[in-house]
Amino acid sequence: MKKLVDIAIRSFILGSIFLIPFLMSSELKAEDLHKIVQLSGTWRFSIGDRSSWAGANFNDSEWDEIQVPGQWENYGYNDYNGYAWYRKRFKMPDYSYESPIYLVIGRIDDTDEIYLNGKRLAGSGKFPPDYVTAYNLRRKYLVPREYLNFNGVNTIAVRVYDSYREGGIINGPVGLYTDEDYAFLDYDLSGKWKFHLGDNKQWKTSNYNDEIWDQISVPYEWEQQGYANYDGYAWYRKDFTVPQNLRKEELYLILGKIDDYDYVYLNGELIGSVFDLDKDGEYKRHGYEYNARRIYRIPAKVLNTNGNNVLAIRVFDGQIRGGIYEGPIGLMTEENVRLYKKRHYSNQNFWDFFIDQFIID
Repeated sequence: MKKLVDIAIRSFILGSIFLIPFLMSSELKAEDLHKIVQLSGTWRFSIGDRSSWAGANFNDSEWDEIQVPGQWENYGYNDYNGYAWYRKRFKMPDYSYESPIYLVIGRIDDTDEIYLNGKRLAGSGKFPPDYVTAYNLRRKYLVPREYLNFNGVNTIAVRVYDSYREGGIINGPVGLYTDEDYAFLDYDLSGKWKFHLGDNKQWKTSNYNDEIWDQISVPYEWEQQGYANYDGYAWYRKDFTVPQNLRKEELYLILGKIDDYDYVYLNGELIGSVFDLDKDGEYKRHGYEYNARRIYRIPAKVLNTNGNNVLAIRVFDGQIRGGIYEGPIGLMTEENVRLYKKRHYSNQNFWDFFIDQFIID
């Protein structure tokens, strides 16, 4: 009997492997991202590398047309390895969302650097001579609102370097998205936070002077904000006051997802850590903490409902991306936490179920 069970499990796992490409396409759905601009389709394309091609007003009318996503080898550039550029123009729809805007641009082989209206937005990997591939990373980049033209034409320019085999923006989705989970927030804390590399326990105190600290966007990995390849400890700090309509509610602090470990202090008191979430089923074993949704109940005795509050978050990153990288970020009432959890836990996709049941033990 045991042998039959083993055979059945092995057959199930083997069959599931063939479903992986389909299941991976559900990744955006799992994040509850809502598309506001479709960017797949026809783009302008040229091999070579010139800095002027990043400009918003550069005339690319003589460039070739290419379909995105797709390997450039499929569009007449067989065996080409090296630099190439993509360009695309679009208009923003009438937009009233308050949640962050992301450019999702699938997977790029091998490295990329992206410009929006002539301003450098983000990039992954490293270009020669210190070449490092990022072919296996899905690109999801935070778009500062000030970079966007809401009343006219916008231009995206993508610089790509491919070292060998297939190259380009090879799979999708490709578009601008917002995060639907922000609808559950009662008070949004995303935006600019104070940030400092290193580790000092004094940084948790509410009266610590952080005026000289840098500011970075939350949620967004710190590698895309001037701290490329940094692994180790860093701290975030944020001041806030509780809105009048929430002062009698039981509140929860929502911190999205953090890579890798976090210790959260409110007004100098520890209120939670990712290691507290293991018993809630947010992750199954050590090494998967980066994928846990941070939901921390705020003790009433710690929260100052009539004045200023200081959040201090100690983060340790072991490798690759680091920091508070995915939202939502803010305060939720108990009722909205229930709805937020229900959305995610009742709509767990097949791939999540498969990982939980057969891969993570």
